[in-house]
Amino acid sequence: MKRSLIILLVSLLSIAGMALSKHDAANVTFTKDVAPIIFEKCANCHRPGEVAPMSLTSYAEVRPWSKAIREEVLQRTMPPWFADPKTSTLHFANDRRLSQKEIDTITAWVDAGAPKGNDRDLPKMPDYAPGWTFGEPDMIVDMPIEFEVPAEGELPMQNFYVPVPFTEERWVEKVELRPGNAAVVHHSIANVVRLPEGSKIVNGKAVRADGSAAAGLNSQSARSTGGLSEGGSEVFQSQDAFTRAGAFKLVGQAPGKGFERHAPGTAKRILPGMYFQFNMHYQPAGRAEKDRSRLGLWFAKQPVQYEVLTKGVTDRIFVGGKELGETRTVNGREVRVRGRIPNIPPHVDNWEISGEVLIREPITLYAFAPHMHLRGKDIRYTLVWPDGRAQVLLDVPKFDFNWQLHYELAEPLKIPAGSKLLAVAHYDNSIKNPYNPAPHKEVFWSEQSWDEMFIPWFEYTVDSKDLIKAAAGETASKK
Repeated sequence: MKRSLIILLVSLLSIAGMALSKHDAANVTFTKDVAPIIFEKCANCHRPGEVAPMSLTSYAEVRPWSKAIREEVLQRTMPPWFADPKTSTLHFANDRRLSQKEIDTITAWVDAGAPKGNDRDLPKMPDYAPGWTFGEPDMIVDMPIEFEVPAEGELPMQNFYVPVPFTEERWVEKVELRPGNAAVVHHSIANVVRLPEGSKIVNGKAVRADGSAAAGLNSQSARSTGGLSEGGSEVFQSQDAFTRAGAFKLVGQAPGKGFERHAPGTAKRILPGMYFQFNMHYQPAGRAEKDRSRLGLWFAKQPVQYEVLTKGVTDRIFVGGKELGETRTVNGREVRVRGRIPNIPPHVDNWEISGEVLIREPITLYAFAPHMHLRGKDIRYTLVWPDGRAQVLLDVPKFDFNWQLHYELAEPLKIPAGSKLLAVAHYDNSIKNPYNPAPHKEVFWSEQSWDEMFIPWFEYTVDSKDLIKAAAGETASKK
């Protein structure tokens, strides 16, 4: 009985420490209480030149939006963060959630009429770097052309290419993809790719010089080619062809993300002879606009120990509990050939697909970046340890296509060989989905937002690929 009473008292004290007292609530002001929260958790996006629709860097700017801010924070829709802390077992370095006390503070301030307070209490705005997040990049790669976005309609995905200008490999420890015109760039991805032999660049596009269809051309891409002044078919590669060619995602940009800084001693490798690909999704804004996005690169200043790799949890894919594809014999050995993902039927509200990757040698996990489109409903990453124990690493129960977040681990996770990484996602193609453009139609798998994708990205390094030790061993052998 005594022990239970002690636990109850401790719990009550903890709750009291998290909540806002009546006395504090009655004396909340913008300058003393609300500005520190807004400046730390909101102004990074809500400031001039950034993606958010309004600036929130002063009392004059925040006051007209106070009631809307109150509703957003009460519903926890702002700041955007979709990892469920109750089921996700990992902690994330870029967790944007407000504490209950911060929510109570904003609510009390609005309910009190949003008083300004004493100017002497106003904290200094954080030193946000103007323009680039990490200061001036070591190299800036501009999209090769200024693209004209029409006032109306829905554009196919646009791909633009710039040759890598290096003569030797370079290591990128920080990267940022910045829209040239945030009003029309819905989201974008910077990839590093190889192009099929015989390709050439025409007006920023990669085309087959002989006019033949490119390997990996998919049906959706075939519907959206054309308009190339010098002839030839535009090069489009399937995800499988993309991976086999040694291509990789450098960084993804969307509201709430677009810059990455890799852990000390780790970086992404860019080789000469490859191309920077600007994979652009434009959304017309009611009047003709132009965009020329930019890619900023910061090169590693210290020796890199591990190469950061990006991969999808898609080595094996299952639909309806059955694995897609078949096993074939190629050059005397068995090879698993993955089959085509079936279309999502009309009116279904919980269509499931799952992926699996077998961890064949020890790795270190750093981040997740799940990607789906308008029907994406939820996604969960689970690690099955060699002893069979299952651990939910990241659970996103309410996926939002408008906020394609990058979830960075607060502490890298060591994963032993023999583990399995699983990703399970559900799609809502019913009328219950407010973002669904056509619940009465089946959904194809392709790059348009009205189509669907299942790309549960994760970033990792391979523990055995210690570049510093390898270099030391090579030097010793030469001696």
